[in-house]
Amino acid sequence: RRSAESPDRSPAAAVVVTLASMVVFARVLVEIAVVAPGIFWRTAPPLAALGALLLVLSLVLLVRAPGDHAAEARDAEPPSDLKSAVLFGALYAAVLFAVSFAREHLGSGGLYAVAALSGLTDMDAITLSTAQLVKGGALSTETGWRLILVGSLTNLVFKAGVVASLGHARLRRRIFAVFGVALAGGAAILLFWPD
Repeated sequence: RRSAESPDRSPAAAVVVTLASMVVFARVLVEIAVVAPGIFWRTAPPLAALGALLLVLSLVLLVRAPGDHAAEARDAEPPSDLKSAVLFGALYAAVLFAVSFAREHLGSGGLYAVAALSGLTDMDAITLSTAQLVKGGALSTETGWRLILVGSLTNLVFKAGVVASLGHARLRRRIFAVFGVALAGGAAILLFWPD
């Protein structure tokens, strides 16, 4: 929205959006390390690879973007409140139920559909529920990180949609290019990462 109001802020906004998307991967890795430390080193590398790609893309945008990036970051309001915490708890429970149901009744295709839908707006629920299931032996490690990665890719698609609907054309061009590279990288990881 700020880029639509002030198109000159688009380069800084692209840096902030890309950095925020990269931080999601750092948060996912921390969540796995806390909830299921025994599986961390088997699940972290492919997720960290996509996070590292987004970090590199952020740095490219930062080098190419003029302006005060710190001012853009300072303008944001804090996102946390009690309502968000309650909604997250409900979402986490729903995703845990949906993943268990899909695993038992729909096979792996159902699991990926749940991961994709869950990842659209929130990565925490799919990450925590999947880590718990892998830790408990209900899912393989390979399936677990792939589910989280699918959720993260749909999360990028959702964010690109938000940028498309609210942002200025200058921001859209930057984010579509960056997220296009990230989505291609994520697809390559899903297809070619060794098990």
